[in-house]
Amino acid sequence: MSAKSIYFDDRTGVDAVAKRALNEIKKWGRFQIVQDRKMADLILLLSADQYKGGYIIMSGGQTGTIDVHGKIDVDPIPNYNKQAPVRYAYLTVIDPKTGENLWSDSHRWGGLLTGFNSVGARLVKELEEQTKK
Repeated sequence: MSAKSIYFDDRTGVDAVAKRALNEIKKWGRFQIVQDRKMADLILLLSADQYKGGYIIMSGGQTGTIDVHGKIDVDPIPNYNKQAPVRYAYLTVIDPKTGENLWSDSHRWGGLLTGFNSVGARLVKELEEQTKK
């Protein structure tokens, strides 16, 4: 609640989604957006996968995840396509010092009725609502 600055990390791969999310953050006016994650009080990660500390692909092609403490959890069968058939976007608030997930929410990646590129902005609005409680 006392955070003043954020680093926005877009990992969706869709510039229009990130742009709309950034515009919503600016419209909210709660945080100063900084360009260096080391200077941020919080990291806002917008991604197409749930935050687990980070995904890795080893040199032999094996896939897995790595947590914030450096522990590697190898997938029993390599999984080169981590996205589910129905796409979701995730917004995660991360403590930059510990890598801890402080808050997270997901929303189905929209279509014609919900807006193709509105998912990031919707998640930012949800975060805004949560901070009012």
